[in-house]
Amino acid sequence: MSMLCDLSDYDDELYKFYHNEETQNSCCYKLDSRMRKSVIDWLIQIHYEQKLTSETLYLCVNVLDRFLSKSNYEVATKDKLKLLGLASLMLASKYEQRGAVGVYDIEYLAEYSYFPEEICAMEKHILQQLDWILTVPTPYVFLVRNIRACLVSDQDKIMENMACFFSELSLTQYSIVCHYKPSEIAASAVYCARIIVGRYPFWSNELKICTGYSVEKLLCCVKAMMELCNDTCKEGTMEVFKKFSSLHQSRVSCVVQETLEEAFLS
Repeated sequence: MSMLCDLSDYDDELYKFYHNEETQNSCCYKLDSRMRKSVIDWLIQIHYEQKLTSETLYLCVNVLDRFLSKSNYEVATKDKLKLLGLASLMLASKYEQRGAVGVYDIEYLAEYSYFPEEICAMEKHILQQLDWILTVPTPYVFLVRNIRACLVSDQDKIMENMACFFSELSLTQYSIVCHYKPSEIAASAVYCARIIVGRYPFWSNELKICTGYSVEKLLCCVKAMMELCNDTCKEGTMEVFKKFSSLHQSRVSCVVQETLEEAFLS
């Protein structure tokens, strides 16, 4: 799916439906947030290396979080969470793209840490817990529309990549995913991107109408996202940072790093 696809005749009605549906998919649960952050970052790396679609990544994280919020599955070790993450990735790829990741692909990506039977059993367990519901509005659904509304031109790759960086980075942070709706995360990612790129005004009336959020409603999420980004850029070790430091991604994570350093020095 292209980020710059044309608006459909049912666009407004579709997003009203998405806004309604997102309120019914809360994903709060108890888990070591550092372990979750590490595993989601690892999944982002695998997703990028396998050249899977953005829809697959966002659905993978959504499936993992919804499963943990609905089940009594005990995640005692990182290996158990990785198994859940890989099964979620396989399931999401089957749903979102033609070239799905197969069980033997997952076995290889996990460096043969899990048997194919374990992976398939986990996939089945996930589907049972989620009642086979995989059609859900993720932040990416809203991000597509938000980016479309704020690009200067079809070639405005730095804004597109910057918003995607903030949005993907937020996937790793449990406190953001748990406390803010997907549409709020997507809108905040665009707001943060406009701050870093220096697009004035940072929030226009068109974006307010498009997203359904005023600046005041976004400030808490934006603050959390910028703090996360600041910590991530200081370290520069997360896979999501490395991914968006490539020329293909307009080196946006490096741009954020340099911008935040300059702001701190001034």
